[in-house]
Amino acid sequence: MRALQRTHRPILLALATAISVLIAPAGLPSAPPEDSPARKSVEELIQSSGGTVSLAFHSIDNEQELYLHEEERYDDSNALRLPIMIELYAEAAEGELRLTDPLPVHDGVRVTPDATPYHMDRRADPTVTRAVGKTRTLGELCEDMITHNSDFATNLLLERLTLPRVLGRIETLGAEGMEIGAAFPNRDLNHTTTRAVFMLLWNLATEQAVSSDASKEMVGLLARSSLHASPTPPPAPLPSPARPPRPTTPGSSALNDAVIIYGAHSFVLVAQVRGLKDPGASAELISKISKLLNDSI
Repeated sequence: MRALQRTHRPILLALATAISVLIAPAGLPSAPPEDSPARKSVEELIQSSGGTVSLAFHSIDNEQELYLHEEERYDDSNALRLPIMIELYAEAAEGELRLTDPLPVHDGVRVTPDATPYHMDRRADPTVTRAVGKTRTLGELCEDMITHNSDFATNLLLERLTLPRVLGRIETLGAEGMEIGAAFPNRDLNHTTTRAVFMLLWNLATEQAVSSDASKEMVGLLARSSLHASPTPPPAPLPSPARPPRPTTPGSSALNDAVIIYGAHSFVLVAQVRGLKDPGASAELISKISKLLNDSI
C-alpha cells in the first residue's frame, strides 16, 4: 500500500501543522458517483487475461466508482495493520496517549484475554526484538509495523490498544468484512475483503480517518512502507501503481495492490488478481486496469 504525490503540486504527507478534528461521519460522500465508463473495457480485459479480479475503485472527486467482486477475500496481512495504525493516531488525537510514550518491549504478548502468551520469532523481527527488555515509543513501533511489516511491533501495539478498540475503529470507518481475532500472523482469524481495505484507504485519502493532519501523516507512513520490492515510479503523466505487487501468501497465486494516487486524476484503487501463474502477468493486468480507470476520469 502506498501513496504517490502529484508531480506539479507536492503534498506534505508527514508534517503536521494543526489539528482539525473531523466532525462529519467517516465513509463515502453522500452524492452518488457514476459507474466508471471504463467498466466494459476493464471487464473485457479481465476476461481476456484468464484471471479473476476483485477490485474497488473510487475517484477522490467522487465522480466515478467501480466495484467488482469487492466482498471477496483480500489476501494481504499487511492491510490488516491499517486499523491498528488509525486507532493509535485516533487515541493520540483524543489525548489518551502520545506517540512519544514509551512502551516496554516484551515477549509473550497477549492479544486476547484468554490467549496464551504469543512468543515472537526473534529472527523475523530483528529491529524490535533487540529492544526486548527495553522500551520503544508508540510512534517507533508504528513505524516498525507499517514500514517494516513487523508482526512483533503489530502485536505489541495491538496489546496496548486492545483488540476491542481496534475492532470498534474498523466498524466506525465502515470497513465491515475485516476481522482481527488473534495475534499476527494468523490467516484463519485475521482476514479482510477488498472492500474493507478500500474503505480504510478511502478514509485516509480523503483525510477523514482521524484528522486532516493525522491522515496526511499516516499516508506518509504508507508511502515509506516496504510492502513492495521495487521503488521504480511510473512514467508521467500516468499515475499507475508505482511498483509491481507481489504474492502475500507463500504458495498463493494471488497478487494484490492497494494504492492512493494523487495527481491530475486522484483515486483510490484496491485490486487483487487470482488464477494467473505468472506474477508478472498479474502485475501487468493491475497496471492496465489502473490505466483504463485513470484515463476514464
